[in-house]
Amino acid sequence: MTHPPAHTAIGRRAFLATAGALAAGAVLAGCGGQAAPSGAPAAGAASGAGASRATGASLQAVVDAARKEGQLTLTWSETSVGGAPAVDRYVKGFNALHGLNINVQFTPGPSVPDMVAKIIQEAQAGHPASSDVIIGGPDQLLSMSAASALRQVDWTAWAPNIQNPKLVTLDGGAVEIFTNTPCLTYNSAKLTGAEVPKTLDDVLKPQYRGRVASTPYAQGFGDLASPELWGEQRTLDYVGKLSQQIAGLMRCGETARIVSGEFDMLALDCGTEEVTKTQAKGGPVDFVIPTDAGLLDMHYMGVPSNAAHPNAAGLFIDFIVSRAGQDIMFELAHNDHYLIPGSKTAPAIQKFQAAGAVFHVIDVAHYQRNDVQQMNKVRAKLQNLLTKKA
Repeated sequence: MTHPPAHTAIGRRAFLATAGALAAGAVLAGCGGQAAPSGAPAAGAASGAGASRATGASLQAVVDAARKEGQLTLTWSETSVGGAPAVDRYVKGFNALHGLNINVQFTPGPSVPDMVAKIIQEAQAGHPASSDVIIGGPDQLLSMSAASALRQVDWTAWAPNIQNPKLVTLDGGAVEIFTNTPCLTYNSAKLTGAEVPKTLDDVLKPQYRGRVASTPYAQGFGDLASPELWGEQRTLDYVGKLSQQIAGLMRCGETARIVSGEFDMLALDCGTEEVTKTQAKGGPVDFVIPTDAGLLDMHYMGVPSNAAHPNAAGLFIDFIVSRAGQDIMFELAHNDHYLIPGSKTAPAIQKFQAAGAVFHVIDVAHYQRNDVQQMNKVRAKLQNLLTKKA
């Protein structure tokens, strides 16, 4: 079986050990730098050393400091990691685990780019962050790192569930929490058997003309256009042809439009989570991960450098990547991280690997290896091709 390529944690300097080294009220101290590259196991592989490495005074110092903080302020979209119901369960989980009684204030917030920009502005102005934890993709976390707006933590020194250094990047500024797998979402009552496309090239076949939707933001194609994947010209050529196939545009999450028969297929959907949610309700949808476009999109959590309650935030993130936290996330958001043992999404990745898909990890390292400004220019061209047709 073909495995995903090396999964990396890239950086400029080594981690600075902080937990247990400072006074309890400031255990999770901020610092600069990033970590060195390392490889990754296959989907569902064991996640490194066990929890025993994170026991003792260091963990206890973080717990004691969090107890003194007594509060956790969280702001992100209701569609992220299960929204308010999930946040309540995450907090109950880490409170019970550590004998704490942290009070959480969760406020549904703006989009990820807007939230990241807001926290950067707050950090630069010397104001407390609007959220003690930030959620985002690799590009957003990179922008926070560049603005010195991420607190960098030696997670592996104390966090029981973050013993796999491959989950950590930006010198501990960001921890991977779940993986999205862009896919072809299709109406399983209308497309069956050999009618179901296996590749993106299949989507261009004449029989699909007028039956396909795409997204106004060219989901997935911007990453495919990077030099190490399809490259700019091949991707532009493909999306130009796709624009002649589509009957319209829809956003990720609008799976009801596939169920209703308005479109038979979406190329590409942001991930498989909306499909599995709809399937759980009996909706006639399924997904294919194209063998010529296997992408693993990483999503992260980090603690802002200006977080008011950094220790409670650190314990919250550690719980998120525990098996219990991942199970809550999958139950309410149908996401988890494919590398964490017991992953519910890893089997689908393994299934499509066996069918010939070669997966490419879209993470912080991917954005560091590529020219982000050029990527954005190409993405704008791709969006233009699709929206002009629509």
